[in-house]
Amino acid sequence: MSLEGYLEDMAICDILQIVSLSKKSGTLTLSCKTGEGSICFLEGQVIRAVSSRFPENLGTLLCRDKLATKQQIIHALKEQKATTAYRPLGEILAEVQGVSREKIEATVKKQIETIVLSFFDWHNGTFVFQLEKQQPVGSASLNPLDFMLDKGIAPQWFVAKGQRPAGNSDLPDDPTVAEVKVATSKLVEQDLGLLRGMLVELENPSMSGGIILLILRYASELLRRAIIFDVRGRQLVGLGQFGLDSPSGSTDEIVRKMCLKAEPESLFGQVLQQQAAICGVLGDLPDERFVRDILGGQADEVFIGPLVSDGKVVAILYGDNYPHRGPISSAKAFAVFLAQAGVEMEQMLQDGAASE
Repeated sequence: MSLEGYLEDMAICDILQIVSLSKKSGTLTLSCKTGEGSICFLEGQVIRAVSSRFPENLGTLLCRDKLATKQQIIHALKEQKATTAYRPLGEILAEVQGVSREKIEATVKKQIETIVLSFFDWHNGTFVFQLEKQQPVGSASLNPLDFMLDKGIAPQWFVAKGQRPAGNSDLPDDPTVAEVKVATSKLVEQDLGLLRGMLVELENPSMSGGIILLILRYASELLRRAIIFDVRGRQLVGLGQFGLDSPSGSTDEIVRKMCLKAEPESLFGQVLQQQAAICGVLGDLPDERFVRDILGGQADEVFIGPLVSDGKVVAILYGDNYPHRGPISSAKAFAVFLAQAGVEMEQMLQDGAASE
């Protein structure tokens, strides 16, 4: 189960805020041409971070900051190797070698800050956020810092720090401060306000059908009319709608009778293939003409977004603001919500299967 995409489409600051708002536990894995890295979250707070660009281990950092001697590190490593059940190096240094746990935590926190802030310069590449319970540190080969923070760092702090102009000091020194006012590069505050509220509601839908209703309700805040389609291979079958007006009969009945084949080159086909939302103009391919004829009128811009669950597009939402002119606002926030809705739907299905 994952939320994934390209850093070209969604900046790291936006990803951090999404995870923070949803208060999820899991691992965000980042990859670009020049490196790889990951950030671990516990209930939306950053507790670990690693990067191929910062390979230093805990012993190196503590020796550099003169918080431990090489001899203490060697003794702690011998103790760790002799222990049957794995113990983190930081724990051994604190309990056996007498190194201050507070100073170890401060050193690790500083390194985590350095690593996460370095990701803000990654503008090209891929990301995957995988929902999972966070386990103990495990091994130094997987976690060079070999230490887990007792108190996580608020992602909002990284966002504010990463975007703060040079010389601006209006930011708390303590990165564990939860409330930090931020302005993201791609999601404006108004978008985040609505997104925050909808993500809270998304945490407790009664069933998958509830998620579909939430999607339509969120869409109604941004669009004048929309149709949601069930995806069956390349066939799109109407599920529900709002904002449609037809003198020939019930619009809900008309939508439920809709069935079209997504052409590979159409906007619908691109969304199926890319599993990502698209804003554009309907063309003259059969599926696009069909939708335009049903709706009536040519919108300046349309939004088509997928609901992805278990790696497959299970539903597609079409929406526009006809007859209003101009581009669709808040499309980025809505695409984020659709991505999170897919994750929640998959979680519900897995929980249901586990309880049977």
